[in-house]
Amino acid sequence: MKGPLRGLINSRLRDPVHRGGADPLPSGTTGLGILAAYPPPYGGVSVGVQRLVPLLEDRGVDFVVYNLVSASGDGRRVISVCRWRRLWTLLYLIGGRDRAVYLMSDRLIAWVVGAVAARLRRRRIMVRLRNAKLTDWVSRSSWHRFWAGFALRRMTGVISAGRDLIETVVRLGVDARRVHWCPSFLPPVVSPQERDRVAGEIWSFVASHAPVIAANGRVLSYDGQDLYGLDLLVELAGRLKPVYPRVGMVICFWEHTPREDAYLDRLKARARELGVLDNMLFNTGTGVFVPVLERSNLFVRPTNTDGDATSVREALYLGIPAVASDVVQRPAGAILFRSRDLDDLEAKVRTALGRDPATTPPATGLKDEDRRRIGHYLEVLAALAGGRDIPAPPNGVARASETP
Repeated sequence: MKGPLRGLINSRLRDPVHRGGADPLPSGTTGLGILAAYPPPYGGVSVGVQRLVPLLEDRGVDFVVYNLVSASGDGRRVISVCRWRRLWTLLYLIGGRDRAVYLMSDRLIAWVVGAVAARLRRRRIMVRLRNAKLTDWVSRSSWHRFWAGFALRRMTGVISAGRDLIETVVRLGVDARRVHWCPSFLPPVVSPQERDRVAGEIWSFVASHAPVIAANGRVLSYDGQDLYGLDLLVELAGRLKPVYPRVGMVICFWEHTPREDAYLDRLKARARELGVLDNMLFNTGTGVFVPVLERSNLFVRPTNTDGDATSVREALYLGIPAVASDVVQRPAGAILFRSRDLDDLEAKVRTALGRDPATTPPATGLKDEDRRRIGHYLEVLAALAGGRDIPAPPNGVARASETP
């Protein structure tokens, strides 16, 4: 290895902690290193980490977040390592000096290296599962299944955002007592400052349309189909307009790149063909989503694969009806439709929009069950950072054998 990268890596391995600038290789002695995404972009995972930081601080947990996806960071709690993130991650797992690691990555090579480090260096490492990638590996590739099992069995523990994944993890030979179900949702704080961060064109669009349907995602494919169902949303708008001439569909993209413009242009062309281009706002700018969701009449999640989907829980928390595909288990209160079935999606959306406001379920807020799960999640991370025994899931936190 030659050039500036070698010098960067060597200098960071010598320095106990790096507290400034981008692209460090920190190897300090904090209790817990969290390898994750941090906003922007404002995807479900990165927003969850952003909300996690103050909760861990309130508990006095010694930690640092290593931001793998963007240059944002404060040089103290959040440090960007995005420029060389793949090589940095591998070297950190092997040689970093933080006492424990929380690996929020779905890269199999990182799992395997982490597992080896956990065994050879007696390092405490936990991995978070957030979507259906593990299920796909197990069902489609014996090679991926072998290495996923090899890695997960050697981790200190596994935190699963989705209840569906627990059975898959246990079938790979992981002790169920080391698998924790902790949904990604942490309660949002919708403040005037957050609302001010929303682009003015969005508020203008919301003010001039009714009802307003919110969705989020990005241009991405899965099994040859639109993962976030953006194409379905265009068709849905075309079907709703005869009944709701002022319907507004605001789609907030948590990430967008120029190479995805071609597909977005095709969606806009189809919307123009259906006469609903003025009824749709494709917001590709970086920004927060919850204030937009709060001002909407309905949230729609037409994904063809998914994790726990923080935004579905956010909608229910705020009292916004949520229509979501049936590709994974959804929280109580969500209205399910058959994945990629436009007719069923339309029927469920019409039902949700036609409800008498007096009969619409109120905002759920935080239920006791939510508080227990969030409390357990924080206890697990605090114990991991502090070198204590990881607590077993308490009553009310699902194990692999429990039913929804």
